[in-house]
Amino acid sequence: RALSGTEASIRARQRRKRIERVFGHLKRNLNLRSLKLRGLNGAAEEFTMAAAAYNLQLLANRAAPA
Repeated sequence: RALSGTEASIRARQRRKRIERVFGHLKRNLNLRSLKLRGLNGAAEEFTMAAAAYNLQLLANRAAPA
């Protein structure tokens, strides 16, 4: 509790929030609730592809004229 108001704690909380928002987007919008491929390598590849798709969406949204 004593460390909860420190600058490092606030930055860590913001970073966790940003990461959880990405996972939420992947689960809800890209239907990544369950992995289709088997094994650790398959799961890693599938998650990497989903993360790449998310990053491409971010790039497209930032590059589009407002």
